[in-house]
Amino acid sequence: MKEPGHDAVGVLRWGIRRYRWLFLACLLLGAVAAPYAASTLDKPADAEALIIAQRLDMSLTALPRYGEVLFDNGQVAQAVAAKFKDGTAFKDIVPNHVSLVADQDSIVFHVVGHDPDPKTAAEIANTAAATFLTALNAPGVGVGAFTLLRPATPPPAPAGGMSKALTIPVGIITGGVLGLAAVSLLLAGRRPVIDSGSVEEATGVPGLGTVTVPRTRRGEFPPPDQFPGLVPACRRLLRLKTPTIVVVSPSREERLRAQVSVALAAALTRVRPLQFTGPKELREAVAGHQAALRPDDLQRNPSEADGVPTLTVIDSNDPLDLVQPPDLTAAVLVAREGISSSALRAAVVEHLGGSAEARVLLVKRGRRARRDARAGSASAENSRVEELSLRQ
Repeated sequence: MKEPGHDAVGVLRWGIRRYRWLFLACLLLGAVAAPYAASTLDKPADAEALIIAQRLDMSLTALPRYGEVLFDNGQVAQAVAAKFKDGTAFKDIVPNHVSLVADQDSIVFHVVGHDPDPKTAAEIANTAAATFLTALNAPGVGVGAFTLLRPATPPPAPAGGMSKALTIPVGIITGGVLGLAAVSLLLAGRRPVIDSGSVEEATGVPGLGTVTVPRTRRGEFPPPDQFPGLVPACRRLLRLKTPTIVVVSPSREERLRAQVSVALAAALTRVRPLQFTGPKELREAVAGHQAALRPDDLQRNPSEADGVPTLTVIDSNDPLDLVQPPDLTAAVLVAREGISSSALRAAVVEHLGGSAEARVLLVKRGRRARRDARAGSASAENSRVEELSLRQ
C-alpha cells in the first residue's frame, strides 16, 4: 500500500504547494494576458474608397506597380498621421491603418482604411484616397487622369469579440494549465523525495518519516513536543536495538540537523539512559531539556541499574566521529523534504555506508516555535512526549 501522497496526484499537490508562487504567477499572467490578447485579435472594421482611371496613358500592366510605389512614398501616410494617428509610429500607418489593393489588369484602385471604429475607418480611407488621387493626377500627360469612383462609407460594425467578463476566467484557466505544466516540468526534472515511500524507492534505504521543524532564532532549541512527526520517528529508531545513533546530514542542512538532534535526544532521554555527543551548544541544549523534566519523570526514567543499556546519540558530520563499530551503529541521514532523488542518493552514498542500520529522516520547516517552547517550559516538555514510553 502506498503512503499518502506517494502517487502522481499527491506529488503534483505537493509541487503546487512548494512552487505556489510560480503557479500563482502563471494564473496572474493568464488573467492579465487574456484580455489583452483578445483585444489585439479583434478584427478592425474595413472601409473602402475606389479610384478609377478616366484616361490611361501608360501600360495597363504597369499601372498596379506604379500605384503601389506612389502610395508607399510617404505622402499618404503623412496625411493620415497628421489627421488621425497621433502617437502612432509613421512606419506603421501603411499598411496597418490604410492599405492599397491594386488588381492586375484593372484601372481601379481600392484604398482601404482599417480601424476598430467603422466611422474612423471610412474617414481614414477617404483622407488617404484624396491624397493618393492628387499624387496620381500630378504628372498629367504620360500617366493618365484619375477620379474618385466611390468614397468610403462606414461599414457595419464588426462582430464583437470575447467579452472581458469571459476573457478573464478563460485566462485564469489557461494560466492554471500553464502553471500545472510548469510545476510538472520542475517535478519531472527534480524527482523530489517527499515521503518514506519515495525515500526507499529512490535509495533503497528505509525512511523514518517526516518531522516538522519549527522556525526559531539561531541558538534556540524548542522542546521535542514542538516537532510534529518526531514521536513516530523515535519509536522506529528504538526498534533498531542499536546502542549508538549517529545523526548526519548534507552540510547545507547542519542547522536543521542540530535542531533535530537536540529534539531527538530530549525525547529519547525519557525512555533510555542517554549520552549525547556533539558541539558544546547542542550538549548544553540537551542538558537544559533534561533539567526541565519533572521529578516524577526522573523517577520513572529507566537507568543502567534497571538493565537498560545507555543510548548514545552523536550529532556530527566529522568523518572521525562517524567511525563507530558498524554492527552497533544506526546512521540517520537528515534531509530536507523535496530534495531531488539524485541529491539524496549522493548523500546516502556519502554518509550512510557501513552502518548496521541506515535510515533517512525527512524534515520540513513549520511555523515559528511558541515562546513558551523556546523558553524551555516544563509543562510543554511533558505533553506529547509521554507517547514515547516503552512501557505502553
